[in-house]
Amino acid sequence: CPICSVVCKSIATPETAPFQPSSFYGLTKQVQEQMTLLFGEVLSIPSFALRYQNVYGPGQSLKNPYTGILAIFSNLARLGADINVFEDGEESRDFVYIDDVVAATVACIESKETAPHVVNVGSNERVTVMQVAQAVNNYFGGKSKVQISGAFREGDIRHGLADLTRAKELLNYTPSVQFTQGLRNFLAWAETSEPELAGYERSLSEMRQKGLLHVG
Repeated sequence: CPICSVVCKSIATPETAPFQPSSFYGLTKQVQEQMTLLFGEVLSIPSFALRYQNVYGPGQSLKNPYTGILAIFSNLARLGADINVFEDGEESRDFVYIDDVVAATVACIESKETAPHVVNVGSNERVTVMQVAQAVNNYFGGKSKVQISGAFREGDIRHGLADLTRAKELLNYTPSVQFTQGLRNFLAWAETSEPELAGYERSLSEMRQKGLLHVG
């Protein structure tokens, strides 16, 4: 902290945290959420705006580089290509398994709540990007070199972890799949398809051209 000099610690983010979108992507999600709540309230339609965290699991696209680092790292690791981790590798995310996302969504459909609600849907686990890279590489035999690139994307947050208090109170939602198990499920499924990196390389080039990717 620049005022008291105490080391800052990240905390789980509740739904009441003020909006601070730092990208156009984040802004569109905010507007969509507000539209859902507005129409739900005006038309008296029970409405839930679910804030899914980093959703992953079997069935997600492995070719689209914008689906997240699990797809990217799994392709790189299977090919034995270098895995370049952005920033210092200690940035963290809340990875929530698809089965838990489905359970939370079904709970909303079956809920007796009548007022509009915003609800976080996460895993209750904070996992660093370096932990992900090493786990994925180890699963596929450790053929890749995992290294810190120091690069960073414009608008990326440092840490992300959802506070699930409201999800528990309103939906009786508790995540059931821990990241270690979910990751194994995902990688076992990914192993059945051919790895592909063209989309990833193209996405890096596009971000550089648009000034969204900064080299460390």
